[in-house]
Amino acid sequence: VLSVRPAKAMVHCAGCERPILDRFLLNVLDRAWHVKCVQCCECKCNLTEKCFSREGRLYCKNDFFR
Repeated sequence: VLSVRPAKAMVHCAGCERPILDRFLLNVLDRAWHVKCVQCCECKCNLTEKCFSREGRLYCKNDFFR
């Protein structure tokens, strides 16, 4: 007996909107992201440990408090 299951939905990155095919992804603000796409919207630095958000945009600590 064969059972057919629906294909798992492809996950798209909240930053670049491309499919996430990487082994790892980050879940930030309840959305999936490529690791390389989690960056400050102002200075573009990679946010590897902490990030701050305002109105759905990601910031490093310096730019968030500026």
